[in-house]
Amino acid sequence: MPRLQFIVTTLALAVPLAFGEGGPPALAQTAQPALNWAPCGDVPDTECAGLQVPVDYDNPDGAKFTLRLGRAPAVDPAKRKGVLLIPPGGPGGGIMDELGSLMREDQHFPEFQQNWDVVTWDPRGVGKSNPVRCDPKAAPKVEMPIDRKPTQADFDAVAHANGLFIKSCAEATGELFWHLSAKDTARDMERIRQALTPDDGIVAYGASYGSFYGVAYLEAHPQHVKALILDGVVDHTVDYATFLARNVLSVQDSFGRFEEWCARETSCALHGKDLGAAFDTAIAREPKTRTLVPQMLAVGGHPELGWPALAQLLAEVDRGESKLLKELTAVATLSTSEDPWLRTGKDGLFRGVMCSDYGPQRDYAKFLSISDMLTKFAPRFAWKFWDSSPMVHASAGIGDCAGWPREARNPPHPIKTAPRRDILMSNATHDSATPLANALSIYLQIPEARLMIADTDGHGSLAVSNCAYEIDARFIADPTSLSSITLCGK
Repeated sequence: MPRLQFIVTTLALAVPLAFGEGGPPALAQTAQPALNWAPCGDVPDTECAGLQVPVDYDNPDGAKFTLRLGRAPAVDPAKRKGVLLIPPGGPGGGIMDELGSLMREDQHFPEFQQNWDVVTWDPRGVGKSNPVRCDPKAAPKVEMPIDRKPTQADFDAVAHANGLFIKSCAEATGELFWHLSAKDTARDMERIRQALTPDDGIVAYGASYGSFYGVAYLEAHPQHVKALILDGVVDHTVDYATFLARNVLSVQDSFGRFEEWCARETSCALHGKDLGAAFDTAIAREPKTRTLVPQMLAVGGHPELGWPALAQLLAEVDRGESKLLKELTAVATLSTSEDPWLRTGKDGLFRGVMCSDYGPQRDYAKFLSISDMLTKFAPRFAWKFWDSSPMVHASAGIGDCAGWPREARNPPHPIKTAPRRDILMSNATHDSATPLANALSIYLQIPEARLMIADTDGHGSLAVSNCAYEIDARFIADPTSLSSITLCGK
């Protein structure tokens, strides 16, 4: 299965305090930062450069570190229109995911390179931008139960274990660990703009958590946005419990779509069978199946990794076979680094970003009432609401931020911005990772923004709809070219 990594990179999930219309003052600089581009070495057909930024922008004279930038240059310099900036998804994605994997092809970056330098970066704490490190011995041994409703004692035990783990990450990583929010990354984006296009605004495409970074940048630096596409949208205007509940319901919706496909397609390995029953049987035989299924739903009807492969997986496990399950399990983790401190650090990075943006989760009674609702409407996936093991499950849950020791650095809040026709919200109708409700929520908060809905399945409309690519390309070339709402297909 040569395209297995697509599952991990597409599933990875999900904005700063509101400023006045002009945004916060730009970081004082005496000159445009110099970028020395050279072949990356570990990413084919890509150039890399380093950009020094502060660990804490409120203390610009304090400690600094180097962001690693990656660039796929425009094919023909004579036709080059500028820079297309790609805020990575995740949290945890970076240059390797965007330009060194199949995401580069699936997101049409080679086509965009006909007119643009496609530029992305390793966000703070990721890849080669001072990666987060955590003590493997401190990795939480206690997890939220997924076969029953968690109790207060379960919740408290996870919070305690998380607190010790987070402490190890802060000690091993340093002060940077407390500055991983979208607010911090948005300020990094401004330094990148100053280095790349100091006399122009940004043209950017952000998917999944990259959409979150895009909104954060819009709020902080509205005067520097020229064209911004937000795809597979993460909604930071709602609290974490609401955000997660939407995700669970969207996974249930996607499983229903999978069932409909299998019922009408004779090529489905379980055609004519009860997929829900097959899923239940597979979980009983191989518990790991439970966490793999939501990940595979994120690529919809993809011929190699979507519904056909998912049906094959369930059929094999039900027969007592495990070859495909082992192949999928090998890649469906947040990190495969040989350094155990970095491998565990990917788990810490995930929590460091999500919990800085959404804050600690403490209200067990509130969560229990939401969980009861999810058990009623999404019984096979209600466990995702409580999930506490992103290192294994590559997903988010209340348990991730139980025990986070600080208040949110960047708490959820409504978006405050002037009318913006240069913002395009884009989402698939059936996206298991970032439901359409997220995009509609953000769209309604940005006056005069554009909205593109792709009637298809999968996470990130650009990767699953050629029509979406055509609309995105037209918008990037001319943001005034689209009407308020555009409907699209595959």
